[in-house]
Amino acid sequence: MYRHGLILPCLCLLGLFLLIPGAAQAATSLPSGFSAGMAGPMLTYVHLLGLLGLGLWLDMQGRGSPGTGAALALVAGLLFAFLWRMGVHLPYVVFALEGSLVLFGGLLAFTVSMPVALGLVLAAIAGAVHGISLSQWGGTPTNALLFWPGMVVGCLLILSAGVGLSATLYQFGGGMASRLIGAIIAIVGILMLVNVI
Repeated sequence: MYRHGLILPCLCLLGLFLLIPGAAQAATSLPSGFSAGMAGPMLTYVHLLGLLGLGLWLDMQGRGSPGTGAALALVAGLLFAFLWRMGVHLPYVVFALEGSLVLFGGLLAFTVSMPVALGLVLAAIAGAVHGISLSQWGGTPTNALLFWPGMVVGCLLILSAGVGLSATLYQFGGGMASRLIGAIIAIVGILMLVNVI
């Protein structure tokens, strides 16, 4: 209950930050390698919706799994991204990435709760698949050393947004709002799998 009460003040603080002269310009003047890494998960809707759906579902699971699941997804994402860059390639990653939208969207839409261990395994698999795909992100960073921290920050922001959005949706629309978002994410995943979008 306490963390739900923090959402409105955080949103107000973000709004104030954007109104401060020069704050937006400072945010856009990040080092190019860092901003390229951060842009990967935020500008590609498969990652944006996938990580948002994962964050929403982890919050729905509760029992301490939002933070643990998000951390596990980030660690698995980094590990498999590095493995991919080193030449360890796994087949059908694109289908698994699009399938993760269907999976987590469907779990949200039908409010499916799982044992904590299984939920953490699913979070790690989703993180690994997103990490592999993000390691191939197009815009070649000028500073590869800053690319990885940027990617982690981008993923962390989206996962955190999913967890926070879950609380906000619950306050305004109960469980129905989260189920609706889950259904939309699942439908986008299905349309991607059949090459409609």
